[in-house]
Amino acid sequence: MRNRLFILIICLLFYSSVNAETGKMPEVKNILAGKSLYEKYCLQCHNENGIGESMIPQYIRKPGYVTAMPLNETSHAWHHSDEQLADNILNGLKRTKRMPAFKNILSLKDAYDLVAYIKSLWSPRIIACQGPKHMSCMRH
Repeated sequence: MRNRLFILIICLLFYSSVNAETGKMPEVKNILAGKSLYEKYCLQCHNENGIGESMIPQYIRKPGYVTAMPLNETSHAWHHSDEQLADNILNGLKRTKRMPAFKNILSLKDAYDLVAYIKSLWSPRIIACQGPKHMSCMRH
C-alpha cells in the first residue's frame, strides 16, 4: 500500500510538470520546445503562426477533405482545454485522416509543449477565456 501511494505521488508530480494549465500562459521553455515540434510536425498543414489553410469551396474539394484549421485565435482552438488539445495531437481526429494520431511519435510532454506553442499565438484575453469559460467570458 505504501509503495502504491509513493508511485501515485510521483506520477502526479510528473503529470503536473508536463501539464500546462488551461487559461494560463505557458512557460517560455515549453513554448520554445513546442515551436520546434510545431515546425517539424504541424507547419506543413497549419502554416506559419498557426494561420491554417485557406478554405476550399466544397464544390471543388475532394469528398471528406477537411482543411487544417487555424490554431491561432481566429478559430476555435482556444475553446478547448489544454488536455483536449493534447489529446487531439496524440490521438488525431476521427472526422478526418488529415489530422493523424501522433501518439507513436510524440510523448505526452511533447503534446503539451505543442499546446504551449499554440497558446503563445493567442492574446492574454483569449488565454484568460480558454476552455469552458469561453461561453461566458466573451460576452463582456
